[in-house]
Amino acid sequence: PDKECDRALISLSPGGSDADTSREFCLKTEKFVDPDGDDKGFAMPEPAKTRISYRSRDEVLVGTDFGGDGSTLTDSGYPRVVKSWKRGTPIEEAVTVFEGEQKDISASMYAYRDRGYVHEFQLRSITFYTSKYFY
Repeated sequence: PDKECDRALISLSPGGSDADTSREFCLKTEKFVDPDGDDKGFAMPEPAKTRISYRSRDEVLVGTDFGGDGSTLTDSGYPRVVKSWKRGTPIEEAVTVFEGEQKDISASMYAYRDRGYVHEFQLRSITFYTSKYFY
């Protein structure tokens, strides 16, 4: 069976914009997990149009404006590149695991756990009304 879920990723949006900062939250202590502390919590360094989800307790799948130059975003300004980021490592060391196309609205990836099995989905939002899912 899967381990107990004791962490969550919280997205905080400054001023209600599309850009947000995401931080890891401990459900047991009811506190944010310090990225510089012993537990090495996940925290996005700058507000951006970010998609982030757990792949496992110690790994997240993240799409954001890596490098801050817009090269990993779609023409719509949303994530185009998804990377695997492991706990305790700098985000600059995250490894690309999926890419959408430049003209897409966005690209994302997530892992779903069900009765001991992990299912991973990759998603290309082609338009606001059309998406392609890959399993």
